[in-house]
Amino acid sequence: MILKFFLGVALIQGSVLLFGSEARANYSDVKRAFDSGQYFTAARIAFNDANRTSSVPEKSMAYAWVTESLVRAGLDQSALYFFIRTIQFQDRAASKKVLELAPLFMDRAGTDFLKKFLIRYTRAEDYAPRARNAFHLAIAKDKLGSGDYSGALQSAVLVDPSSSLYPLSLQLKGTAELMLNQTREALMDFESCEERSEQRNQIEPGSIEEGLRREQPGALAEKWDALRKDAARDLRARCVANQARVLYETGQFEEADRKYDIIPKASFVWTDTLFEHAWSAYAKEEYNRTLGKLVSYKSPALQFSFNSEVDVLMAQAYLALCLYSDAGRIIEDFNRRLGTLAIDVKKFVERNPPGDARPYFAIGRKALKDKLHTDIVMHRFLNRFVRSPYFQSLSLSQDRVLAEKIAIQRLDAIRPETRTGPLAGFPGFLKAALDWRVRTIQLLGGVFVRNSMIDHHQVLISDLEKMQFMKIDILSHEKEKLMEPEVAVSTERNRGNRIPVRRDDQLLWSFNGEFWNDEIGDYVFALESECGKGNAIEGP
Repeated sequence: MILKFFLGVALIQGSVLLFGSEARANYSDVKRAFDSGQYFTAARIAFNDANRTSSVPEKSMAYAWVTESLVRAGLDQSALYFFIRTIQFQDRAASKKVLELAPLFMDRAGTDFLKKFLIRYTRAEDYAPRARNAFHLAIAKDKLGSGDYSGALQSAVLVDPSSSLYPLSLQLKGTAELMLNQTREALMDFESCEERSEQRNQIEPGSIEEGLRREQPGALAEKWDALRKDAARDLRARCVANQARVLYETGQFEEADRKYDIIPKASFVWTDTLFEHAWSAYAKEEYNRTLGKLVSYKSPALQFSFNSEVDVLMAQAYLALCLYSDAGRIIEDFNRRLGTLAIDVKKFVERNPPGDARPYFAIGRKALKDKLHTDIVMHRFLNRFVRSPYFQSLSLSQDRVLAEKIAIQRLDAIRPETRTGPLAGFPGFLKAALDWRVRTIQLLGGVFVRNSMIDHHQVLISDLEKMQFMKIDILSHEKEKLMEPEVAVSTERNRGNRIPVRRDDQLLWSFNGEFWNDEIGDYVFALESECGKGNAIEGP
């Protein structure tokens, strides 16, 4: 409702500002300016036409020209408003023209933002074959989010294998199949996603994206390219991780270990899957291997990583070896470091109600712009989700908005005969459209950060409680040893640690006190279980 209201306000403001200030031009003038590379001028003329007609077909086609002209001018965040307005008119000719840009806007604005408009105002037949993939992907993601897994599958399979969106459709398919308990099919699609992930970074020949790469060099264009490459690498890592999870859940532990091992250590995904890999070892009672994987988080290279469950599992592994003093030290350090953080997160959420997403987006942006290996504990807590491709894309979109406002003033000043200044005419309308875009970015990003903060805070509180239970368990064992040593020994005699099995492709080296980046994640402790030792009564 808020989105619809703002769109209407912006349109009215632009119309009032422009009426009577610029003369109506012919369609041929728009095309002439566009073909000669004067894209901002073409957009201005088409916008003026839109405000001088009451005909829906004429207005919607004019908006389609504004959209494409602004994109060609490098003003994609400004163009997004006109893209949405064009498809809302539901004039098929205009929609078919503008929907060629759907894949581009899906990259620049995100599927979550765009899908509701595509689903509500467009049909599959409105799209050219290449652009239709964005429509199918939007429906698949919407159905997956609503729990319609069969419907998600039906839409995802319609994405063309040659499309840059195809790897994303494979990820969606695998997820839907997993929810439907079709593990074999899910594993195959996650494997295909891994193999085709680089396709996500491809620019299709003859597409608008290909032209933009040539026409829009510069720092922000390079950032979009870098983000696209990072997203492709991130997608590959996630699809490999999903394979490992499926293999683990189906009891194929050796195969799961091998999949976990190939996730690139430079990936943010790896910092989470290392913990999952440690759980796999713990489930097999290989506690020394569990501790070896978890100690990697103490490496300077992983100091940025935040996962409160790491300490919990480490304490559990020490307990399983009956090394109570070591477990106690982990618990005390955990309570000291993270007890205050839990309070700070709770206070921040209580101080900023859900109705205002801006503070959440602001703190997420601040953490993202901070150095990776930050000393600020709150930023380390936020690192786990604000450095995802999704939030980085939103943050870059806001940077793009600020750059576009400056570019619009410059483009307006180039032609003195049509110059209106930043608050009137076409530039004034674009300012209103960009202000709307900032609100949508802050809303999406703020909601994402708030929900993530609440979810991770709940995990943190749960982990604090687990630590307290383990502390009580330690005290109980110590009391049993003091009061009834024979009973304590007999109840612990069956506890111990299995010797980890070393694969043929694994080497054995001693630890010399230094962490090396190519070694982290591969350590194995050599602790001897204390279960049943120290209190046994010797025989005659």
